[in-house]
Amino acid sequence: MKFIFSYLPAMVMVCLWLSCKQEQDYKDIRLEVVAIHDKVMSDADLANSQKSVLDSIYRSFKSSGEDTVKLAETIRKVDEANQQMENWMNRFEPDVSGKSNEEALHYFKSELKKINDLDKQFKTVISLSDRYLDSLHIENRKTLH
Repeated sequence: MKFIFSYLPAMVMVCLWLSCKQEQDYKDIRLEVVAIHDKVMSDADLANSQKSVLDSIYRSFKSSGEDTVKLAETIRKVDEANQQMENWMNRFEPDVSGKSNEEALHYFKSELKKINDLDKQFKTVISLSDRYLDSLHIENRKTLH
């Protein structure tokens, strides 16, 4: 009997905590998705700026007969990230009218994973572009023309 009374306060606290726990609101996750989207768009702008430089270098290398395989692969990866972002934006539906909170929550958690994956993809292509441009000792990353 003493055993039960010694754990009773802890059991009451757990029961109270569980009963007071509120369901997560989908709007919080949606705001997080939109915030990450805005950050990814900024990264996409940087990646596209770098791609402009890479495109100029590619044209120059191509006309001089230099090896362009690695450069072309880097450009392709930037294009692929841009295409993935465009696809995500075309499919993203922020209006969840007619869905329950649980359904909306599930949808936005799924979208959160997708936008986080895009974030990683853009970080990767920016890093790849940086390394390539560094290998050529190009400091000014503004568009070359």
